[in-house]
Amino acid sequence: MTVADAVTSGRPSVILFATPMFCQTAACGPTLDVVKGIAADYKDRITFVHVEPYALRLTDAGIQPDLDADGHLQPVPATVEWGLPTEPYLFVVDEDGTVAAMFEGVMGTDELRAAFEEVAAGAVPVSSPAA
Repeated sequence: MTVADAVTSGRPSVILFATPMFCQTAACGPTLDVVKGIAADYKDRITFVHVEPYALRLTDAGIQPDLDADGHLQPVPATVEWGLPTEPYLFVVDEDGTVAAMFEGVMGTDELRAAFEEVAAGAVPVSSPAA
């Protein structure tokens, strides 16, 4: 799901811009782990989208960043559109597409749960198909 699809879906969403492999702040991996650790508790009420903030390409040596002529990472369009100067950033968006909370850098489980609870309170759970 794209960021645009998530924020216009009519469901609350969490948009995380983080790159554990190429993070400039050393906070992306721990942040992604925190979000993944609590996302399961909300997956039926909140849409989660992880955005790789930098352009990457697959090479024979594995995933590599696309660098500019000066050797800098190149942001993907969503990173530019959201005006993000660094990573990680996490946005909690309500069902109307309004940003209800924003976190930059390191974030804790308790503060994320509080923000998730706020937007999930009125969300209708997505039913799972019968097994």
